[in-house]
Amino acid sequence: MSALWQRVRGLRGSVPGGPVGRRLAVMAMIDAVGTGAFLAVSVPFVTRSVHLSEHNLGFGLGLSAAIALGTAIPIGILADRIGPKKVLVGVSLWRSVCFVVYPFVQNLWQFLTVVCLLGLVDKAAAPMEQALVGQAVPTTERVKVVAILRSMRNVGFTVGALLGGVGLLIDTRTGYGVILLLNAASFAVLATLASRLPLLNAPTGNLRRRFSVNVLRDGSFLSFAGINAVLTMHMTLLSIGIPLWIVGHTNVSAALISPLVAVNTVLAVLLQVRASRGTDDIQGAARALVRAGLSLAVCCLLLVTAPGLPVVLAVGALLLAMIALTGGELWQSAGGWGGSYLLAVPGQEGVYLSVFWLGVAVQQIAAPIVVSLVVTAGTTGWVALAALFAASGLAAPAIGRWAQAQAARRPQQDPSLAEAT
Repeated sequence: MSALWQRVRGLRGSVPGGPVGRRLAVMAMIDAVGTGAFLAVSVPFVTRSVHLSEHNLGFGLGLSAAIALGTAIPIGILADRIGPKKVLVGVSLWRSVCFVVYPFVQNLWQFLTVVCLLGLVDKAAAPMEQALVGQAVPTTERVKVVAILRSMRNVGFTVGALLGGVGLLIDTRTGYGVILLLNAASFAVLATLASRLPLLNAPTGNLRRRFSVNVLRDGSFLSFAGINAVLTMHMTLLSIGIPLWIVGHTNVSAALISPLVAVNTVLAVLLQVRASRGTDDIQGAARALVRAGLSLAVCCLLLVTAPGLPVVLAVGALLLAMIALTGGELWQSAGGWGGSYLLAVPGQEGVYLSVFWLGVAVQQIAAPIVVSLVVTAGTTGWVALAALFAASGLAAPAIGRWAQAQAARRPQQDPSLAEAT
């Protein structure tokens, strides 16, 4: 833990972009603390304090997710017209108000109203934050800044989960309400900090600009978003796949799950910035995705070996699988950030990044079903998933070359993309 804290202090002191980069890091930490605390208490609050069934909880969250998928692109279009900073401020204030109301929910209809209002902006924050980094820091530093922000987020989620744990120990509606209001406060602070963030290349803000459907016709970008979405299945492997596999198919105690997750968290904080090096051009981003796909494939194959091994060796195989999964996570994140910045058409970053993150959102809905089927199928399922990961990663360089060819035909191409050729 001391090494982790030293790393956090080192990140704080070495954030590129000067004061702007440090303010972005603080924003990421505050956001993650509030969200981590909320995630820890959200289900107990709804089921124990509001007294809704798990079915109603799932229905509400599913409806919210569907609404979020429908609003992501329109919000991206708005960001291209008025700028991601204004949109992020508005989204953060909207979420803050919703979470102020959340503790007072008493029945199903009130719950559905609040989560659907949250769903209107749920998938907008991530692309707006990424677009804002692109406008607030120099081009050469944006991928490293995002990597540092992700490291800070991992620390923030951990701190938030601990705060949420206090609410779980209290286990009263008042205790849960305090945590929910803490999340509301975090979004209010985030909006304040974002509103004061200076920009290097602020948008002109043309409200008369018509929406271009180019992003929906950009085959190379959509393909890149697709393979990135496949590779982000590491999130579901961590939260669902590996725990289900350990509990149902190995002789290892379920108590091992928590230490394995801790290994993932610590490595993500310590190594995310290093994993992002060299991903500020298309070739580098593609290489990172190749490593991500192969690393996740190795993870799947290591998991296959665990059931047939003695407990000690099985623990070792699972530990190596978790390390491989973390490597896939780090390289996927870095390659995805770098590539999505470079492949977005200048002036349309808001809608392009919204479509990019929309792929991640669709994966988050489909992946639990896919991973559950993989675990049920056993060896065959894991081998098939390993092949999918490897193929997705290996496709990245060809997609990068395709994107460069498309960019060369544009009347006004992205200078950073041209430099990668």
